[in-house]
Amino acid sequence: MKNFVSHSLKCMLGLLLVTVSMVAGPSFAWAQEAQKPAVVVSLGSVEQLMGNIGYLTRVAGSPEVGAIVTIMSGQYIEGLDTKQPAGAYLTFAPQPSGVVFLPVSDFDAVMTKIEEMVGELQDAGDGVKKLALQREIFLKEKDGWLFASDQRANLDNVPADPKQLLEGLYETYDVAIRANVQSVPAELRDMFLSEIKEGFERTVANETDDDKRRAQKEFGGRAIDKIVRYADETDQLTVGWGTASKDGKTYLDFSATAIAGTALADQIDSAVTMKSEFAGFLIPDAAATFHFTAPVFEEDIEQTVLGLKAVREQALEAIDKDDELKSDEARDTAKEIVGSLMDVLQKTIEAGKLNGGAALVLGPQSINFVAGGFIADGKAVEKDLKRLIELAKQSKENPGVEVKFDVATHGGVALHTIIVPVPAREEEARKILGEKMVTVVGTGATSVYLAFGNESMELLKQVIDGSAAANGKTSPMTLNVALTPILEFAASVGDDPMVRGLAEALKKSKGKDHIAISSKAIPRGVAYRIEVEEGVLQLIGQATKLKAAQDREPF
Repeated sequence: MKNFVSHSLKCMLGLLLVTVSMVAGPSFAWAQEAQKPAVVVSLGSVEQLMGNIGYLTRVAGSPEVGAIVTIMSGQYIEGLDTKQPAGAYLTFAPQPSGVVFLPVSDFDAVMTKIEEMVGELQDAGDGVKKLALQREIFLKEKDGWLFASDQRANLDNVPADPKQLLEGLYETYDVAIRANVQSVPAELRDMFLSEIKEGFERTVANETDDDKRRAQKEFGGRAIDKIVRYADETDQLTVGWGTASKDGKTYLDFSATAIAGTALADQIDSAVTMKSEFAGFLIPDAAATFHFTAPVFEEDIEQTVLGLKAVREQALEAIDKDDELKSDEARDTAKEIVGSLMDVLQKTIEAGKLNGGAALVLGPQSINFVAGGFIADGKAVEKDLKRLIELAKQSKENPGVEVKFDVATHGGVALHTIIVPVPAREEEARKILGEKMVTVVGTGATSVYLAFGNESMELLKQVIDGSAAANGKTSPMTLNVALTPILEFAASVGDDPMVRGLAEALKKSKGKDHIAISSKAIPRGVAYRIEVEEGVLQLIGQATKLKAAQDREPF
């Protein structure tokens, strides 16, 4: 174990130094003066990292791993200030410069440890030490910080307090990377974008199908233009991983901000402030919920409509080849229905917003699902559905199917039912759905819903009522999955002892069993978070142990 930890720490140090070597590279002069580093890397303090490693390994059921890491790392952090963060930064003005920095309480102790690990240090003058590896690495201490770079000149003007470059990232994250896009020289950004453009042009030139080549040129060209604009108008990109032991969760964040006053800033603002008409999908006790709301910008509408045109043509061609449509009249009717539905879809895109969601509710041997969202003309969809049912009646392949329109009305939404017999041979399906599967379709003036399950009618009504009560207040995008009801459902319909064991283990999590993805508005930007609660970590640890126990069983 000691050799393993030693090797791991050497690899970490080597990775930092190699990274510096790669990003610093040969010196070039750039015309643009960067006010902030182009890239900063933030690493939490030793105390923070060790505490969170201990927490994560403990909840995963392997506290001994965290204890071993803490004990074995002690000798390698000698001389470091364990209460301060560490990091690295990359700048391009006046020349490319990459520097790693560590907080130190005893510089001599750190130098001694480095010599023990990777070799003798040489005196390079003015307090700078040199380490001769495959590439020379220079080290310098200043005001309680150890700076490292592959170029001595990079250490001539290091900041007095490099912690300020991290802009507080270490307070929220264990590890984070932030790119200040506008600090990357225009020449370098243009070089990168040129590579993308050339690659795209080669792809288009190599396409032998004329229709595909035109489509690639049309759609790809717009995408390239958008990438160029984003490069010009994006301010910061940040990725960070953190742990909140008091709240019982760990998380990964992605965020982006735009330059104030740009079109991109206006677009982001309109996206994160748009109200929702379907927040009722966020049912608290559901096994899974999903909700989204997003604008469709004018620059995207034309491109999307062109894509829908191609889909329409493919669908009409498929109808001509469908052998189940026995007459020209049936094929003409099918084409009319498809054309009408595509018209509604196009109008929805042209309305400039996407809004909807879904919810899955599980119980022992019980499943109910509902999905729906905004549509430009729900009544047109209802009309097409009725025509589709009439067309389906001409087929003899679905005996016993009962379709009833306008069974009820709730919140301005007309509710229709489709009841399909479940064959007796499908024992597992009957165990969950009963002898008949109930499907409910809801059509409102600007909404369409689809639900199935024995309690799907009540579930759909709950969503409609919840959406009205929410009054449009919700985040732009939310996905929430609760593992306890999923595993309990799986255990109720199967006979897998491992699944039953995991379901039983999750009961100890006291509701902290969620995996969630959400978004929120931040100044001039938007942030997305992937969050995992400690019950999920416990489940992973328990699953690992159960799998290991199964593998050890001789029979």
